[in-house]
Amino acid sequence: MNVHAMMEIAKGDSSIHRLNPIFKLVWLACLIATPIVSMNPFVSIPVLAILWILSIPAKLGKFFYKTMRTMYTIMITVIVITWPFFYGKGTHVIVDYGFLFITWEGIVYALAQGLRVAVAITACLYFVMVTEIIDISNALGVLLQKINISYTVPLMFTTSFKFLPEFMTNYENIKESFTTRAFELDKGSFIQKIKNFIPLFIPLIDSSLGKAQNIATALQLRAFGVNKKRTFFDEYSVTFGDILFALLGIAILIFSIWGQRVHLFGYNL
Repeated sequence: MNVHAMMEIAKGDSSIHRLNPIFKLVWLACLIATPIVSMNPFVSIPVLAILWILSIPAKLGKFFYKTMRTMYTIMITVIVITWPFFYGKGTHVIVDYGFLFITWEGIVYALAQGLRVAVAITACLYFVMVTEIIDISNALGVLLQKINISYTVPLMFTTSFKFLPEFMTNYENIKESFTTRAFELDKGSFIQKIKNFIPLFIPLIDSSLGKAQNIATALQLRAFGVNKKRTFFDEYSVTFGDILFALLGIAILIFSIWGQRVHLFGYNL
């Protein structure tokens, strides 16, 4: 999964990209709450279908589908294989040998858990792909300033996202430089491998601290934070599309609560 690619996609121009970031945050909160309030797979499947359909107006293209297919294959497979061993309930026994006790209900339960995780991760990745980090920061700054909270708070949010790809790039460059000097990182036992990676973190931490110092110096030179209130370059209006998108998230959350309460399609594990 390429972080840089996702950040570039977030700079795209579509009806979803142009939505108000605050309303997209409301949508994301509802989608994250959905797998928390419901573990019914017959709730998760239509929610995933909606997320895949939403990728069409967002013009996410093949990158979204390729990322999701890879993630689902690895994640759901691991969960379905491991979780049935820890589900000690069910009447339809498949394996009952020694400490191994696997039931059909356990497999269904594991699949349901995998789908729940898939909903949360898909929603988060979709949000990252259709929302530029600077837009979130600006929108949060405008909103927080209206309720007398400093606009400097979103700076930490933006900086953390900006640091992540740079941190990973520096790590890969340092790792390759060690490898070209015949430094065997994967040699020895598990403990020895951990020790082999310790020298990598010395230049990595040093370069990260240097970047942080440069950012702090740049902010001081521009008198960042001197004024308690500031103006913002971008203004975010509220449109019918923003309201509709937020209502879609709320409707999905209500559907998940209803599906869990009524045991949709008889699922009650």
